[in-house]
Amino acid sequence: MSKEDIPTKESLIVALDGSPSSLAALKWAANYAERLSMHINVVNAWQYHNTAMDFGALAFGSAGYVSGDDPHEWSKQILKECVEEVFGSEHTDVQLTSIEGDPSETLISKSEKAELLVMGSRGHSKLVDLILGSVSQKCLAQAKCPVVIVHAPENLP
Repeated sequence: MSKEDIPTKESLIVALDGSPSSLAALKWAANYAERLSMHINVVNAWQYHNTAMDFGALAFGSAGYVSGDDPHEWSKQILKECVEEVFGSEHTDVQLTSIEGDPSETLISKSEKAELLVMGSRGHSKLVDLILGSVSQKCLAQAKCPVVIVHAPENLP
């Protein structure tokens, strides 16, 4: 098998949604990746959901986003701010990926080319997880690589 036949893998995928636990996951991943000289791809997967406000805005000639809240721009901003908080402004070895899609399905798909998926645990109640589902639970069950779940420190303000 030649080197070209070996599928390339992104070393480490970090799921980031801006929550304290996802920021803790990014910090954990940064430390882990540095020790093993691994490449990091920080991923924010998002979905746009129409609301009654959007439909009302469309009736008045709006393009559909209320108050200029473009979810793709918001996603890119979250990635930029969190990565700069952890790595500083010099983060040339860190790839930022903002992608529209179901977070669980997106991360599971990306896990096919990863050596490790790192994500935070939002810590919903069991009832909320039962109703809404849990991205981390789905990824643990279906990811194609090992998954690390990082909890936010309890001493957050």
